Amino acid sequence: MMTEKRIEQIIPGSIADEIGLRAGDYVVNIDGFVPQDILDWQLAESGERLLLTIRHQEGDLVEYEIEKDYDETLGIVFASPTMDEIKSCRNHCLFCFVDQMPKNMRKTLYVKDDDYRLSFLTGSYITLTNLQEEDLARICRLHLSPLYVSVHATDPESRQKLMRNPKAGKLLPLLKRLAACGIQFHTQVVLCPGLNDGAILEQTIADLYALYPSVLTLAVVPVGLTGYRKGLYALQPYTFATARKVLAQVHAWQEKALKEKGTRFVFASDEFYTLAREPLPPAEAYEGYPQLENGVGLVRIMLDAWENWQKRLPQKLAVPTEATVATGVSAAHYLQPIVDRLNEIENLTLKLVPVKNHFFGGQVTVTGLLTYHDLIKALKKVKGTLYLSSVMLKAGKDLFLDGYTIQDLAQALQTRVQVVTDLPDFLEKLLQLK
Repeated sequence: MMTEKRIEQIIPGSIADEIGLRAGDYVVNIDGFVPQDILDWQLAESGERLLLTIRHQEGDLVEYEIEKDYDETLGIVFASPTMDEIKSCRNHCLFCFVDQMPKNMRKTLYVKDDDYRLSFLTGSYITLTNLQEEDLARICRLHLSPLYVSVHATDPESRQKLMRNPKAGKLLPLLKRLAACGIQFHTQVVLCPGLNDGAILEQTIADLYALYPSVLTLAVVPVGLTGYRKGLYALQPYTFATARKVLAQVHAWQEKALKEKGTRFVFASDEFYTLAREPLPPAEAYEGYPQLENGVGLVRIMLDAWENWQKRLPQKLAVPTEATVATGVSAAHYLQPIVDRLNEIENLTLKLVPVKNHFFGGQVTVTGLLTYHDLIKALKKVKGTLYLSSVMLKAGKDLFLDGYTIQDLAQALQTRVQVVTDLPDFLEKLLQLK
């Protein structure tokens, strides 16, 4: 087994860059210790005096004596976020999104990771069903907290059915064992009508609330259904009526928890409010937005940013400006009033295009799952610069889910494409304000 770890990237200006390390070199050991994964590496590189042994691409073995600050990293990036193989998922969830994906996409999109290290390092959600005794011991010993846990149901029988894994029913004992070590959790439930809502959801919230403050928060998210479910379990989407029932249940628990513990504890994703056509809670009701990755509070942040920005809007632009904004169907409901107000600015003509998701089909309406093919189909003729949210692209790259790039889109539409991170970024670029 290869113990040397290949360097994928060197961060410019870092210690590793200064001493001449390059992508393609190998880390042999650090202070004589051979790190097996990223947790070992981060602990090892935190020292102030290090002896780093590198095997360069040419084969030379070189030792580097390094002095640095305790919290300063070496600037070495490895090919895998865990340095070794990512721990894979052993479940066969009835609602698994990966199982609902079209064929012939990037291989990495079909990876089902369930790695406690990534949960601690990046906030990815895990099920705790593939942990060995040594993993549990290591989580406690290194105090890897908080962890992000996909619960779905605390009732053993319901969780086993949802995840099709006999080990799935052992969740509560695992949470209690890790909680006894001082580990805290953010949790989520992917809600499937008729399977884990209603009384099952009530039990789930009650069981997790009983573990507060070890369990810090719970997000309730509706199941995502694509058009690629042939041969899969028959699931139904949430509707106006069923979404309202979920919100009533969540709001009742929030009222109880706020009174008893000073926290709302459980939060519904923005999609439930959109489906139920209910107003979003105010910013303070999100308690610092700990569940943004689950789509809890993203719209509220955007609307509050817009409220502040309206005070800065000019009455007129210096030159006539045309632009187009492409977004998912669900976000268009909130963006249209913003676009209408911006069109009151003299010399600005802005068009909002809600893009239907043909690539995934089904009930997929979020902006982050739009593809090059969806945009091409919806944008027959673009006026001015086309603005897109960065959530459509692979993190750090100009790549859509179907493998095409921003450059491909710009060329196909014969227009300039501008990627923006959020509403303030969009307004600054559109209005050319600082």
